Amino acid sequence: MDTSAAPGNGDNPEKRRGKWSFRRLVGVPVAMLAACAVIAVNVPTVGAAVANRYHQYQITRPAYEARYGLWNKLSIPARFRVNGIHSTLLYNGDVLIMAGSGNNQAFFNAGTFKTLLLNPVTMHEQLIRTPWDLFCAGHIELPDGNILIAGGTARYENLDPVYAAGSMTVVNNDAAQPWTLPKGTIFTGPNGVQFASAFALTIPRARRLRGAAGGQPAIVPSQQNVWVDAVRKGRGSLMPGTDRYEIQGLLGPAANNLLYGIGTPMTLQKQNFQGTRDAYIFDVRTSRYVKVNSMNYARWYPTLAEMGNGMVMAMSGLNGSGQVTMNSEMFNPGTRRWAQGPVHGFPTYPATFLTESGQLFFTGSNAGYGPSTSAWRTPGFWNVKTSVFQPVPGIPVPQDLETSASVLLPPAQKQTIMVLGGGGVGQSMSSTARTALIDIAAPDPHWVRGPSLAQPTRYPITVLLPDDDVLVTGGSRYYRGMHGSDNRDTRIYDTATNSFTWAANSITGRDYHSGGILLPNGSVLTLGGNPLFGNKQDTAPQAFNQEIDVYFPPYMFRGPRPRITAAPRVLQLQHSYLISVSQAASIRDLRLMRPDNPTHVTDVNERSVAVAFTRAGHGELRITLPASSNLIPPSYYMLFAVSSRGIPSAGFWVRVP
Repeated sequence: MDTSAAPGNGDNPEKRRGKWSFRRLVGVPVAMLAACAVIAVNVPTVGAAVANRYHQYQITRPAYEARYGLWNKLSIPARFRVNGIHSTLLYNGDVLIMAGSGNNQAFFNAGTFKTLLLNPVTMHEQLIRTPWDLFCAGHIELPDGNILIAGGTARYENLDPVYAAGSMTVVNNDAAQPWTLPKGTIFTGPNGVQFASAFALTIPRARRLRGAAGGQPAIVPSQQNVWVDAVRKGRGSLMPGTDRYEIQGLLGPAANNLLYGIGTPMTLQKQNFQGTRDAYIFDVRTSRYVKVNSMNYARWYPTLAEMGNGMVMAMSGLNGSGQVTMNSEMFNPGTRRWAQGPVHGFPTYPATFLTESGQLFFTGSNAGYGPSTSAWRTPGFWNVKTSVFQPVPGIPVPQDLETSASVLLPPAQKQTIMVLGGGGVGQSMSSTARTALIDIAAPDPHWVRGPSLAQPTRYPITVLLPDDDVLVTGGSRYYRGMHGSDNRDTRIYDTATNSFTWAANSITGRDYHSGGILLPNGSVLTLGGNPLFGNKQDTAPQAFNQEIDVYFPPYMFRGPRPRITAAPRVLQLQHSYLISVSQAASIRDLRLMRPDNPTHVTDVNERSVAVAFTRAGHGELRITLPASSNLIPPSYYMLFAVSSRGIPSAGFWVRVP
């Protein structure tokens, strides 16, 4: 596609603290603009400056903004800049930006973990003490508005190890007590080769089963896995088989074969990232991380999806040995404990959306790790009660689902999911401009091709807008922006016409580790970007993009906006309420929009729900909420009123318990 006619943006107005500022270039002499081409030929430097001034004049004209929107860069002081890997909108309007070690092993080794709390209106910034490395965890808003963060980084990958390593299963036959082994516990193999544990671990006590009448009780041993590294470097510590290891320093009955290790082959092969079992809740009122019970399984790159009953399903992720776990588990916000869930293999950060039927639908979108076999990557329905997975084949270009985006299109009642872009498994040069749609409520769900993106794109940022459009921006043609392939295409997908229209090009190129968030005033915040290299030649070191931009969609420049002046703060399913709205006679739609929680092109909890209403008198509407909690899971939501001209109000915060 020829993109030469696409709107650009150049340098945009700066964000002033406390209010949005729009500077327009006015009074530019017509003769000066007409002479621009002549000057550009004879005096290139002066010509470029004048051309840029003319471009700035064009993109800040009201007619341009009403058609394409406007980008604005936030001014963030250097000491508050963080790598925007995980982000979420809080119900008080703040944006929580979580970096952890931020894909920087030096920070990981130093224990430097970062979180920024940013108010994008007042520009108040606050760094939050971060007690563990939440880099590449999963996160989700709970029904009470606090944020659950589960998993993270226990260990960075090692592409060229010099110490043999592998997974050690510690077996406990002691029914009297659990055993806790500190980090650095030594395991000695049959030939005297020694390995040290990378983490502390606790092995539960064994279970004692009653025997038959007069018989001895049976002992069922407990097990826990831990990563171990050789004490001595080099090939002398290679262990090709599965061997039994003694644990150094144990005294008493433990020495009598009650506690021992079973090691996998210890190799010098590449070692993947490893996940943690840590789980924390960010308390919005106190701005603190609070430790909750750890998960049953370590996870790095997991997905957290809320169910209709408010429980949270955690799935996939690399475990403590760097392998993808097939075990899921469920978090209960009431007890703050984890329970065993169903078993199924997904690649990491799988895009799984809660359907109105209560099943999860896996779109095939994912962020990377996992077998390349179709059994793991084919879209389909997952019944979390029975663990049955029903594949739905037929998506166009299925080999390029990795790093694609997926959205539940608005309104959620239509149960239509869209997949956009993506690329091949791993560091593949393959990418696609494909979009595809599926009606998951149809008797025979099947994929249909949608309109193509402007160019093949990995990591596209997608954000639902209150007028039922979808903003699509950012991404790169190649894996992690290789060859300088970040694009600044911004397009708006119209759900009514199933088509894209151009929007103003973004200020900043964004690829891996980026995301977008709908703000309460209807604008969109974008952040992040983590290219593999710093130049087109792929020779310069990477630099994480710490800039934060805000996009103002065209509807913010098309006239007066409606305003919700009064509404209950708590709304129950199936109940009716009166709300007060300016321009009530012209309101076309009401939408409840869940706050965005993006990471790694994944936000499976993003949704926009239509709210039925009738006109109830001057300035009032009577609204009725849907009946299904699978359609509108318990959470905080922003209530938007949209006029007949497609102009939305600002969001009004409510809670659906």
